[in-house]
Order: sequence, then C-alpha cells, then structure tokens
Amino acid sequence: MTSQVKSAARVLELLEYFGSVREPKHLKDVVSALAFPKSSTFMLLRTLVERGYIERGLDDRYILTPAFRGSAHGWVGGHLLTLVRAAEPVMQRMVEELQETTILAILTPDLDVRVISSVLSPLVIRYDITETPVLPTYCTSLGQAMLAYSDEDVIERYIKHCSFEALTKNTITDAEIFRERLKTIKGRGYSIHIEERFPAASSAAVPIFNNYGDVVAALNIASVTNRFRRKHKRIIEALLEAGAEIMMRKNGGVRHDATTGHNVGANGDG
Repeated sequence: MTSQVKSAARVLELLEYFGSVREPKHLKDVVSALAFPKSSTFMLLRTLVERGYIERGLDDRYILTPAFRGSAHGWVGGHLLTLVRAAEPVMQRMVEELQETTILAILTPDLDVRVISSVLSPLVIRYDITETPVLPTYCTSLGQAMLAYSDEDVIERYIKHCSFEALTKNTITDAEIFRERLKTIKGRGYSIHIEERFPAASSAAVPIFNNYGDVVAALNIASVTNRFRRKHKRIIEALLEAGAEIMMRKNGGVRHDATTGHNVGANGDG
C-alpha cells in the first residue's frame, strides 16, 4: 500500500472513529484506539480541522463538527455505509410486515450503542429513536446482543465501568446476572428485553457478523410492550431471517451462524 493510499484509508478510519464516539477525544485517545503513529495522526487531524470536518477545542480535544454531529445518525461511511445499504431494504420490508420500528446499531469504542439506521413504525403509538442516536448497552436489546458475542476481555471491561443504574423495575443491576444474560443470548442467538430501559417499551435483537465471525452490528425490532408480547414469536422469526439476509447481502453470499459459530453459504452449506 502506498503512503498516499494509507493516508487516505486512515482519514476514513478517523472520520468513522469520531462518528462513533460521543465525547471529544485527546490525541492520545485517538492514537490508542486506532493504533496509528502519533505524529501522522496529529497531521491528519490538523488537516481535517483545517477542512472543517473536525473541531479542536481549547482543551486540545477533537470532535466532529456540528454539521455531522447534527444529522440523525452522525457520520456513516466506509464499511458502515456498506452495512447500511445491505440492511435498509430488509428493514423496510420488516416494518411493512410487522408495523414496528426496526433499528440497526453498532458498538462504539466506548462500548455504547450507536444507531446508524432506523425505520420507524407507521403507527401513531410507536417506539421512536430519532432523538437518541447513542444508547446505553446494558439495558438495550441491541447492546446485549452485540456484547454477548464480544471477546471476554471486552465484556469484563464493560462490566467494570458500567453503573448498572436502575432505569425501571426490570433493569438488570447486578453484574453476575448480567453475565448470565449474555451467556443465554449467546446460546440462543438473539436477545429479548422487556421494559428494561423504559416502561411500556420492549424489543428483541440479533447480532450481525462479518465473514470472520466478528460481531459488527445488531438489528432489533422495538415496540410498545403489549404489542410486543402479542407477536414476539413473529418478531424473533423475522429478525433471525432478516439478520441472515443482511449478512448474505453484505458478506458476498456468506452468513455467520450465531449458535454454531460457523459460516454458512447461500445454499446452506457450512
């Protein structure tokens, strides 16, 4: 890879990194997260500041400019754009079929949930995500679905720093119970949460993997609890089918089976 191509790739990685974090970051944070050389990272950041993509505060911390932060889901490019393009037709079809909101999200470097695409239910009473593009991990089906398939050191790092604040009577507030929840999710291939973040709001989610079996995103369907309870079996079936289709579309006809840990081709061969 030539130096010019490498620099271009690093610029895109920088933009994707800043698109996935909520708080301004020091240079050392960026270098640590991306494993870039400090000197070249500083020069690339300076260029992005000069071009208006990144802001540098008086405390020498960097953040995306308001033009990007102010959009519904922030900066989405590179492999995330590929994922969104693969997912959105499937998401639209699910909403037409089930009449419920569906959300696609990733884990940020800070292990929060960042929404990168959503299709809202057409119903008047619905789950609405447009004003909250970043969500907590411990009390959302999206976060639990992704964390369950993360490496053990990532799980333990999250648990160590998680407040486990009780947002409803159903919120998991105990670290050991949370670990058991993640094991259950990994065993069956999907997460369900009933009113763990908001009263009267429930959802289910499935993980999305790349060709190497790494979890890269999660897809959920969220609804008011009474409707979710009535059709939760249909919701789970639809999510499992949608997750498989998105992986096929994104990964060139290959999907990763969450329960077996094996890749499966379009003809069903593992």
